[in-house]
Amino acid sequence: MEKPFFNRKKIRKDGYDYSTNANYFVTVVVHDRLCLFGDVVDGEMILNQAGLAMDEAVRNLSKDYMMSLVPIYVIMPNHIHFIFTNLDDIPLCEVLRRFKSYTTHLYIEGVKNKGWKEFHNRLWQHSYYDHIIRNQRSYDYISNYIFMNPQRWMKDAINPYHDADTDEIMKNVIDLM
Repeated sequence: MEKPFFNRKKIRKDGYDYSTNANYFVTVVVHDRLCLFGDVVDGEMILNQAGLAMDEAVRNLSKDYMMSLVPIYVIMPNHIHFIFTNLDDIPLCEVLRRFKSYTTHLYIEGVKNKGWKEFHNRLWQHSYYDHIIRNQRSYDYISNYIFMNPQRWMKDAINPYHDADTDEIMKNVIDLM
């Protein structure tokens, strides 16, 4: 009997070198979209202990990769958006692999020692969303999207309790390329 072949949706740009010095918009989402990092209250993200640990991990991306920057980011209850400026010729997938590995270890320690909520099987979804930022207009739009994300939480499709009228703003990013 032949094994079934599963087709995953391709999310990386064919032929693009992701170690290229560039700006990338990245989103990593908690597996099963569990809200582990805090709550949005009146349009403001309030980080819990786990969220504060994720905040430090994101800020350390710039320290871990000496020539790379994370100029803007937001930690949401179940995902993180950030702009990653790669100046170090390290493939984006490697940066994200290390980040997910480190934060998973950090989170497991928090579950064991600090009473953080448990997660199922793994902390992060298998993949991540990325978008190559090609111009200043796109950079500005995405920066605003990240900044405004807590205020749009109830319309965010990643929010397990979102309104039926979901936020469709990211579709506009394609028009800015």
